[in-house]
Amino acid sequence: MKKLLKISAISTALLSAPMMANADVLASVKPLGFIVSSIAEGVTGTQILVPAGASPHDYNLKLSDIQKVKSADLVVWVGEDIDSFLDKPISQIERKKVITIADLADVKPLLIQAHHEHFHEDGDHDHDHKHEHKHDHKHDHDHDHKNEHKHDHKLDHDHKHEHEHDHDHKHDHDHKHEHDHEHHDHDHHEGLTTNWHVWYSPAISKIVAQKVADKLTAQFPNKKALIAQNLSDFNRTLTEQSEKITAQLANVKDKGFYVFHDAYGYFNDAYGLKQTGYFTINPLVAPGAKTLAHIKEEIDEHKVNCLFAEPQFTPKVIESLAKNTKVNVGQLDPIGDKVTLGKNSYATFLQSTADSYMECLAK
Repeated sequence: MKKLLKISAISTALLSAPMMANADVLASVKPLGFIVSSIAEGVTGTQILVPAGASPHDYNLKLSDIQKVKSADLVVWVGEDIDSFLDKPISQIERKKVITIADLADVKPLLIQAHHEHFHEDGDHDHDHKHEHKHDHKHDHDHDHKNEHKHDHKLDHDHKHEHEHDHDHKHDHDHKHEHDHEHHDHDHHEGLTTNWHVWYSPAISKIVAQKVADKLTAQFPNKKALIAQNLSDFNRTLTEQSEKITAQLANVKDKGFYVFHDAYGYFNDAYGLKQTGYFTINPLVAPGAKTLAHIKEEIDEHKVNCLFAEPQFTPKVIESLAKNTKVNVGQLDPIGDKVTLGKNSYATFLQSTADSYMECLAK
């Protein structure tokens, strides 16, 4: 009886979703919200799905999140890896209301690679990785395919993921999502995978800003001039801020450092920083013993000036290494929890990251 009541409550909530939430632009993660809010200023509101203090890497959708997706004027998401928890709810809304960054043709040539593991030797893992994939393929005369994927990840720190995704694909010579969302091959060649922290790329962010402006202009034609002005201001401010950041970091560009997880490649490339390495590709997976030994060796050889932690995670390995080696420790926030949404928030976010780098590397 309780189960029936719960199902009924969920169904009722989903049906009433459009009436329960404001029709704003919804960004999956806050850094995308910085881009969106810069363009949407004075046009419509901006909401963020993953709340402050949380990480998209281990986020579990709530019923209220599904309501936000259904009621939004526009949803902006990466569409791979980081916010893949949105696959199902986004597949249920109109294509014209979605910007999938991973599928933008202009973005694809700008994507960079990240390494899977720093060291991938036997026994160099503090975790068990378990994958279960369940596939059901259904075919009819229109060549519609329905795939169900079920993943179970078990990590050493008692963190457990369970994802269920339903995907509807149509075939027109290639596999596409209902919203023309293609699930990309993550290029797991020689330990490489695509780095989807694309908000750290000024070039990609300009493309996203243009797409947001195009969508909002179609939805709010009476605000066309304001949207165009917001876009122009965004591009100008980003160019000016990038020049300042490049000059600011020039004196520390040759200093080595380790980041907690490999999220900063676009920023480092844009502003000339030389990252020595990272503790993990996935912040939910602890680095292995050989990785830590190698990092300590590089610290001892004076190749590393700083270790950067993140506010969403407090890895004891960084504290331990800092205590034993006296290396400097800083903090980088890839989500920008302390930055307020608004017209210049994306440039402010980049500047905040630059300041965090500088605070530690300049010591």
